[in-house]
Amino acid sequence: MKLLFAALFAFVAVSVHADVESEEFWANLDLSTVVPVEDIPGFWEGRDPALLPGVANPAGRIVGGTEAAPGAHPYQAAVLMRFATGTGLCGGSVISNRVILTAAHCPINSLDSQVILGAHNRLTTEATQHRQTIPNANYRLHANYNPSNLNNDIATMITNAVVPMTARIQLAPLPPVGNSESFAGELATVSGWGRVCDGIIGCGTSSTLRVVSNNIITNAVCAQTYGTNVVVASTICMATTGGRGTCNGDSGGPLTVGRAGGRWQIGVVSFGAAAGCERGFPAGFARVTSFRTWIGNNMS
Repeated sequence: MKLLFAALFAFVAVSVHADVESEEFWANLDLSTVVPVEDIPGFWEGRDPALLPGVANPAGRIVGGTEAAPGAHPYQAAVLMRFATGTGLCGGSVISNRVILTAAHCPINSLDSQVILGAHNRLTTEATQHRQTIPNANYRLHANYNPSNLNNDIATMITNAVVPMTARIQLAPLPPVGNSESFAGELATVSGWGRVCDGIIGCGTSSTLRVVSNNIITNAVCAQTYGTNVVVASTICMATTGGRGTCNGDSGGPLTVGRAGGRWQIGVVSFGAAAGCERGFPAGFARVTSFRTWIGNNMS
């Protein structure tokens, strides 16, 4: 009994220390030091070569898109992940008052995360914002996530406390279970705080939420760039005509289309060509309709 008590006491002491360390880290984090998760050392190791077509373009032209109107995308989440080698930035979406939907490649191997909800400028503390720290024990990564080709690149993150619903924090409507639409040819919108261009100077992540719209393309067209090992039935792709599309730091964010006077989230930002965001290669997403049952089973 004494040995058991000692063991339990040691466990509690370690747990409390970890919680305090986490709280201190997030309270003192300089948000300007957060980098896209794709810039965390080791991120590209072991990736399928198909994800690296072409040669990076050093020209620093702004990736097409505009600053979002504050509050226009109330389901958008900024997801910050604490790694041993730095703090990474991803996106996410609020799908219940306890669940954030994101890409599996974002939180995997991180110590813990902080989500910022209701934000427009993620670098300031706005009155509309709500922040929560999420321990890695609350991550639900798809069991068949493949870090090489990014198949099944989807995850949920469960908050410890209920997320308050406000004018600036709302749920992302998902397509109904069983929906089999391809969405090919439809105009879709993606949002995030990722990099604004491929160059070095002036091409950091955005402080304010930005949006870009382009058409959904068929998987057959997308596979012409990445191959059928990367582009599978549970993938959905968007054209990046004119260099308009997602970039590093947008991963995990929502891809939406208009439906019934509102919007459906049909994708989770997953991949783009490592060659650069402005090269015109398609942007790839986890297809939400392929994971509706999985999402429903991973809400707690």
